[in-house]
Amino acid sequence: MSDKLKLFAESLFTNHETRMYRKEKDAFLDCCEKEFSKLGYSEVIVKEDRNLLGMTSRNLVVGPLDADILITAHYDTPGRNGFMMILTPIFGGLWGSLLGVALLIVALSFFQQYLDVAINSGAFWVTYLRIGFFLLLAAFFFMKNKHNRNDNTSGVLGVYKIAELVLQSPELKARCAFVLFDHEEVLPGFLGSRAFAKWRKKTYPDKAEGAVINLDCIGLGDILAVVTKKKHERFHEVAEFIQGEGFEVVKVRGGIAGDSDHSSFPNGVSLMCKKNSLLRSTYIPKIHTGRDMVCNLEQVEKLCKAVFKYIGRDSL
Repeated sequence: MSDKLKLFAESLFTNHETRMYRKEKDAFLDCCEKEFSKLGYSEVIVKEDRNLLGMTSRNLVVGPLDADILITAHYDTPGRNGFMMILTPIFGGLWGSLLGVALLIVALSFFQQYLDVAINSGAFWVTYLRIGFFLLLAAFFFMKNKHNRNDNTSGVLGVYKIAELVLQSPELKARCAFVLFDHEEVLPGFLGSRAFAKWRKKTYPDKAEGAVINLDCIGLGDILAVVTKKKHERFHEVAEFIQGEGFEVVKVRGGIAGDSDHSSFPNGVSLMCKKNSLLRSTYIPKIHTGRDMVCNLEQVEKLCKAVFKYIGRDSL
């Protein structure tokens, strides 16, 4: 295993495992700017893009902004929204997501029922119910998850490793940029990548259809999901190439439990490591819970070498 990858991973696990609040993100971005510069990249910037919610997404871009090939991941980490525990070894992603939607509908119906009772009983109980509902939302979306080694520190490490490998080829280095997106975890999701994609399409319209390979949760799981928003030629090409490198590959078209920043780009593809449930539905284990404490660096490095071989082909 690369010493540089191991040292960078230890630094992130020790000092930057949560990246939900501005101060944490600032420290992380400062660390990454230094690490990519030490690798040998002179073009390293924090690009600010206004997103759909009016917030400023701070995306780290390494390499030329008009690059032909983008290797990406999101760097922000989620709140402690333990509903993702529904994605279990029994139900998996598909059935777990459907179960989650059903439970949410039931919960909302109960809330409406008690709200109606409270309204009939007086404003006192309405106030308490509203406070309780707000606290529930706060626990889901504002209390940071303490451990995030797979989601998505593994993706950040993958981007870093591919950037290290690309230095072997000056020609490929000139064609590649490495982007770490902000605000992937903020509802409605993928805010940083959408804002960046919108800016890039407007500024470099000839690059809008370029190759985008996104790494999301690649540190745990023995099945590699190659995911796309809509099927396109590169989606099939990436899946077949990486399968040829010794990975067990499944091809996935979007879905509740399989979307990521790739969907912001017309020809984007995400790579995600998953496991099979008893009901034969793949899922990403332990994310959005305090048990997200595993990132297999050897697996990350093996996948990165396969991606490097793919983007290094003359035909790309």
